[in-house]
Amino acid sequence: MDDTSLPGRSVDIELGGQEVITIDLDNLDPNPDDVLDLLKEGQCTIFVWTKLAGEYWRRGYLEAAERIALTAIECTSNSANCRYLC
Repeated sequence: MDDTSLPGRSVDIELGGQEVITIDLDNLDPNPDDVLDLLKEGQCTIFVWTKLAGEYWRRGYLEAAERIALTAIECTSNSANCRYLC
């Protein structure tokens, strides 16, 4: 069975310790700008970055997947600009 057909697939991103944003992996917006903002603000682990990049890739949003991957690399290289913790 293809795991893209499973209901309730999502990723939670915690913002500021009090707010949790859930990204529905079955309904990704082809434009990753909002997702990128959340990933940076949420100081997400590399697992979350790669999970989302992979989901965009699987859906055929190749440019969005590349942007997420490149931003992840940038953030791990320069944590002050992205407020990113590895």
